[in-house]
Amino acid sequence: MIEIGRRNIAPASQHPFHDIYLFHIDPSKPDTPFCFEQSMGGGHMEHGGARFLARDELEGWCGDWRAHLRKADCAWVAELIDANPQADQATLVSMILQHHAHPAKPVGRLRAIGNWLKRNIHVGGRYGL
Repeated sequence: MIEIGRRNIAPASQHPFHDIYLFHIDPSKPDTPFCFEQSMGGGHMEHGGARFLARDELEGWCGDWRAHLRKADCAWVAELIDANPQADQATLVSMILQHHAHPAKPVGRLRAIGNWLKRNIHVGGRYGL
């Protein structure tokens, strides 16, 4: 599986330090390549879970796939899917992987580290992010 997006959106009321939304592409599963995962409190076996979907299953999924992608810090995937309604699933997977491999705008090392810290570490309180 190839991780496309991940972000810790804690604090949640039950798990104040760990509520991670993830989005993966799994090229080894051509029928259901889109993996939406949530990890709460240390893992997805007890709280959270993972769901593999095909393109035609996105709208019928009880979860909001667009909101999940926003929470996983990869809203651009939803924009790409919505902008290409006639593209087949294999083409979409290819487009997502290509965009992921070559980000639109390069950032410096310190900015990349800062973005990673912002996505993965929550600082609460008066001066929190």
